[in-house]
Order: sequence, then C-alpha cells, then structure tokens
Amino acid sequence: MRGTRRLLVLALTLGALVAASACDAAAHDSAPDVSTSVPRTTAPHATIPWSQLRNPILSYDDTAAKDVAVQLAGGRWHLFFSSVAKTANGAVHWSMGTASSGDLRDWSPLELWPDQPATQGLASPDIVRAPDGRYVVTYQSNPGDVGGAAKLYYRTSPDLVHWSLAKPLARTLHPRAGDRMIDAALAYVGKGLILGYKYGVVDGDEQQAFEIAYSPSGSLDGPWTSIGRPSISVFGDTVENYEFLSIDGRWRLIATTNTLDRPYFATLDGPPSDPASWLHWVDGRMLDIPAEPWNNAPGLSGVTHEVANAIYLYDARTIDGHYYVFYAGSSELTEFDGWGDAAIGIARSTDLVHWSVP
Repeated sequence: MRGTRRLLVLALTLGALVAASACDAAAHDSAPDVSTSVPRTTAPHATIPWSQLRNPILSYDDTAAKDVAVQLAGGRWHLFFSSVAKTANGAVHWSMGTASSGDLRDWSPLELWPDQPATQGLASPDIVRAPDGRYVVTYQSNPGDVGGAAKLYYRTSPDLVHWSLAKPLARTLHPRAGDRMIDAALAYVGKGLILGYKYGVVDGDEQQAFEIAYSPSGSLDGPWTSIGRPSISVFGDTVENYEFLSIDGRWRLIATTNTLDRPYFATLDGPPSDPASWLHWVDGRMLDIPAEPWNNAPGLSGVTHEVANAIYLYDARTIDGHYYVFYAGSSELTEFDGWGDAAIGIARSTDLVHWSVP
C-alpha cells in the first residue's frame, strides 16, 4: 500500500518507466516445491453463482474497502479488508473490516475490529492457515503506531470468530520507531516460516523495498532472520501487497506494482525449504483484469482510477474449476484522502492468463 501518489511524476515519466522496466523473471525451469500449507478451501459443498454476480460484489455507501484477503470456511466466504472512513475533521481513519457471505451476493453487516491501542489505525490484512489448523491474519498499523511508523502485527483464530490478542510481528528485523514495515504475507514451508513485507519510508531518500525473512522454528514469534531483497523491478520500482500461494506444488507470488498498481504474478525459482530461494522469482508478468465502468476512467489506472489494486488470488478449482481474484477498484482517486471510493470486485480464470468478470 503506497503512502503518496506522485501523480505528476508518474504521468510525466510513464514512457521512460515502461521503456526501462525489467522484471528479473527470466523464463527457465524451476525446481518443484513441497508445500506444508493447510488447504484454504474447507467448504467442499460451496458453490459460486457466477451468472448471478455483478461487480462490485462488495461496496459501502460511506466507507471504502480495499486490500482484501479471502478465506472460504464453513460454507461461507470470509473477507478481511482495509475499511477507510472519513472523520469529522476531513481526514480518514483506517480499520480492519470483515464481512462474510454464502454466495458472494448477500453479505453480513460490516464488522470492524476494535481500534488497537498504541496504533493510529489498522490496514492491509493477509490470511493463511498454520499447519496446526489455526487461521493467521497479518496486518499493519496504519498510518502507523502512535509516535512511529507502520508496524506489522498478527492475530490467530481457530474458527474465524474468536481471535487472539494482537502481537507484534518480526519487530526485531527493523526495531527503530521510524522503521516502516507493511503488507505482510506468510508461507509455511517444511518446519519453517517465510515472511514477505515491504520496508521503507513513504517519502525520503531510501527507496521502498520488498524484503524476505525466515523463522526456522516456524513460530510467528521467531526468532526471525533477514534473508534479503528479491530483485523484482517493475516500472523501475518494487512490488507490494503480497500473497504467497502454492499452486500445483509450486509457490507463487501475487502482488501489486508499487508504481501504477498493476497486478503481478511470479513463480518461486528453487526449493522452498531453502530460504534463499525466496529471493528468486521467474516468469513474472502482469495479470490482465478487465476494466468495467465502476473501476474505469480516462487516464492511467493507478493515477486517475484503480482497475484492480491489491489483488488476492483464491484457488477454487475444487469447486468449479476456476481461479478467482478479488481486488479493489475505483473510478476516481480523490475521495477518502486520495485513496478513492474503493469497492471489491471479482474476476475468474481457468489458466491464470485469460480473465473474465461477471
């Protein structure tokens, strides 16, 4: 999740960025991997009434919804997302929003996690299942901790209803109050645990970076070891809003380009049990999600509007043979302090290349 939009700079330099862009994803064979992740789909009888869906599938009159994460459990789709509300003084407040549905059409009322002490707000969730079956939601303080920059946190649940207290995540990696860490994603591999996140200040001399860390014990509380920075570069910049997902025995990275907010997809190059492999990704490419009137406008996506920001990929092939992406879209980027009146859309594919919308 970016902090500033730099509209003029983006508009003036787009041509140069595109010409100079280079993904490190050279196409060559990658080693197969073995995933220890618990399958995300725990509702074998769930259905997806595709012909009855219309985008956006989830929206609110007075709040924006973005940075979605998805879990299917107990026959219901559970969505976790950044809920952005306007405050009385014209600013915005970020909260963790949740809603669930049995058919992706009729949604439960919006529920907000309580404001967390010592933070200014909460945002950017990701969800995985631990090997012991617990659900783990990672997220960040936003725009930061009280008196400091954004920091990572996690909570766990046995049932998506009862949640543990919040605990700091990997704070030892960047312990200073001004060290900004956002967009956490986890992958359980072997006995260990991989963490991906974005580090760096919003404005300043230091460029933001995608970083990888490793907990050899598999514990969320570490100890954590920094592995390094993947050499992914798109439009001369890094990627953000990460998700790690094992598909057919291969680990994939789903992310959003830090510049222009384009969906990005890549494959791990090397054995996942070797933490150093997580610095190397191949076959990197954009995902072409169709624009619709609700998430389109004149100009560049990521500058004047958002077609598909902060996508979340869900493998639902056991249900109907499709992959699904959930994403934030908006036809403008002026409301909610420049983040746009975002809503959640959906698209699907059978091959991760060709995408359709309802």
